[in-house]
Amino acid sequence: MKHEPSQGEQSLSTPSPERLRTWQLYFETSLALIDVLGAEFERDTDLTFPTYDVLIHLEDDPNGLRMNDLAERILYSKSGLTHVVDRLERDGYVQRVRPENDRRSIFVVLTDEGRSAIERARLHHRHSIQEHFARHLTDADIKALDRAFGKLREHARPLRPGRIKG
Repeated sequence: MKHEPSQGEQSLSTPSPERLRTWQLYFETSLALIDVLGAEFERDTDLTFPTYDVLIHLEDDPNGLRMNDLAERILYSKSGLTHVVDRLERDGYVQRVRPENDRRSIFVVLTDEGRSAIERARLHHRHSIQEHFARHLTDADIKALDRAFGKLREHARPLRPGRIKG
């Protein structure tokens, strides 16, 4: 006879100890790397990761993006997007534009100063990735992580509320 869990009993599965340890290593390491890279990035570029995230998403679209489309694409908090765009506009990296044919929409457009800031920041960011991540791993490590994180991203990205699926 199969035991059916009662209301008070837990019916969810639990990862193995090895998988829990791997999760703990991943979680601790990812937070530490984000903190280290973020602090260095801000110190050396005067940009934060959330501001860089916005600039990168604007880089490929010369006509800019609607605020709500930008909110769907960014990796960081959507709730702080207006503040981030305010700062970037104040610094001359973006401008808000209302199209003549759609007065209800606001587009955020990258300026020439914003493109220059991205280029400077990108060099620092890639150097930090090399220094704090890539140089500590073998080619085999990178291939294994790429395969594993690709699977996890495929699962997790569509689950993020308010974000582009896929």
